[in-house]
Amino acid sequence: ELQTDRARVTLLMIQTMLSSVEKRIQVEQQWMADECNRMRRLLQEAAEAFAETPSQPATALLRLAERARGIPEFPTVPSSHEINTAYRDLSTAFTEAMGHLNELVGEGVDGASTLLERARAYVQLRIERDMAGFFAMEGGMVGRG
Repeated sequence: ELQTDRARVTLLMIQTMLSSVEKRIQVEQQWMADECNRMRRLLQEAAEAFAETPSQPATALLRLAERARGIPEFPTVPSSHEINTAYRDLSTAFTEAMGHLNELVGEGVDGASTLLERARAYVQLRIERDMAGFFAMEGGMVGRG
């Protein structure tokens, strides 16, 4: 039996988090596969768009896209090991690519702003999925204001 309000709130927070994880785990691999495919395509588009651009950020994007080419498109439900490895690798490359795209925008390279906006839209998708899966939870965060 819980004796204090703090203990009851803590238990409710734990129950809410476990309920959220229980729901998210059913779709996590599918979301990761979808995101890997999106990141891979965006890296490839950046490489194609800036293949002829004589700039350090463009060269870096080509290198990142080449790395991404080694990772295949994923089916809707990939194996856990494959998707976790690819997700880590692609997320690292994608994060680095965002910096290079910002530099290309700063240099005024045609098409860089469009790709950066598409990359930002993808990041927003990730945030929305995280909010829906972990933070928003059906009744909101228990114990938060």
